[in-house]
Amino acid sequence: MSNKNSPIGVFDSGIGGLTVVKSLMHNLPQENVVYFGDIARIPYGTKSVSTIKKFTEQTVRFLLNQDVKAIIIACNTISAVARDTVLQLAGNIPVIDVISAGAKAATASASKIGVIATPATINSNAYPRAIQQLNPQAEVHSQACALFVNMIEEGFIKHPALDLIAAEYLTPLLKQKLEALILGCTHYPLITETIAKIVGNNIQIIDPAITAVSLLQAILNKTGQLNQNLTTNGNYRFYVTDVPIKFQSIGEMFLGHPMQHLEVVSVE
Repeated sequence: MSNKNSPIGVFDSGIGGLTVVKSLMHNLPQENVVYFGDIARIPYGTKSVSTIKKFTEQTVRFLLNQDVKAIIIACNTISAVARDTVLQLAGNIPVIDVISAGAKAATASASKIGVIATPATINSNAYPRAIQQLNPQAEVHSQACALFVNMIEEGFIKHPALDLIAAEYLTPLLKQKLEALILGCTHYPLITETIAKIVGNNIQIIDPAITAVSLLQAILNKTGQLNQNLTTNGNYRFYVTDVPIKFQSIGEMFLGHPMQHLEVVSVE
């Protein structure tokens, strides 16, 4: 049975969900966190809906066995096509998804909004639906960026090829006079510097991970589930289905925090 000291569960198809963990470290440092990355089966964004739902169910059951008190779906693809699967399995446990969070953040300050994401997320039309529920007059322009996830997972975060690919993806969006751009995949904040160089200073870049943590904090505060141990920082456990050579080094560099508990598990 979960309690205030129980961990927050965060899951993604790979390394990208660490953007949510970083936001938790910064905004809720006293909270314990369990992170799950399904690296052996990445990328999710090009797989069928039925496959994504099957993988999601396996992952959520793993997190529930860790006695989590809340779940953040740190994968836009899963948020787009398998959110209902998570909600059904989670029961009374709060579930936050990055698409709802990203839509809320963008509509708070913009009406001409761009979305970059995986093909599965773009094809689901989940972001335009979420945005237009909040602001029916909002104009949404979407762009699938199929190569970004693999390049990030391979560690090509500052590679010259990334600049060329990013320019190819983003240039059509810039013609739409955007006011905000949603990073519709939790991998993408890892290459914010590259994206910002192309889009310039006049377009607000939205990282849904930040809003997701803010929404979760409000829920835990309302339900009395915030960890009250303010004297020590939380414990972080990282579970993955595979450990590529660069995963730990990239992850620790991004988090600014050692992955002291990194374990390979199978959920199949």
